[in-house]
Amino acid sequence: SVCSFAEPTAMLSTVRNFFGRAEDLTPTPSQQPKVQNVKAEDYATPQKYLDGAEIPSYYQFQSNMVADEDLKPGMCRNVDVDKRLTVPTRTHLRFLVTATDVIHSFAIPSLGIKADGTPGRVNRVNCFIQREGVFYGQCSELCGSLHGFMPICIEAVSPELYAAHAKKWYKD
Repeated sequence: SVCSFAEPTAMLSTVRNFFGRAEDLTPTPSQQPKVQNVKAEDYATPQKYLDGAEIPSYYQFQSNMVADEDLKPGMCRNVDVDKRLTVPTRTHLRFLVTATDVIHSFAIPSLGIKADGTPGRVNRVNCFIQREGVFYGQCSELCGSLHGFMPICIEAVSPELYAAHAKKWYKD
């Protein structure tokens, strides 16, 4: 059996015709994009902020592990806390992670988050939670004698439930 190969120039012209010629890809003057200056004031502001709603900045609180004698049915030992961090679902979240004493690590494996908290530095972690639930994590850095007892517990709720929760808990 004899193999025959197509002529190289014929193959090359077939490929050129498939992808088009360079002069075919150059836009005509009518196809040129319009360029205009855009200012921040040109973007619409949500009505709730125009009506005087406060724009939240950040919230800070302390959360401690629930002791064995205080555990209730359904709570997880060594990872449940007395005050969960409640966040809304379907919202872009930004966590700012830092430390005051030694290096810690803010780790929540089920959300794919792990960020070191270093004294004197601030690390930012962006997150978007799509479903409601409780997500557990721990400090994953060897930071001291109580390293194994620094749980993180995040509860993701619907935006409507979060709004009611925020009115109750995050008053200045």
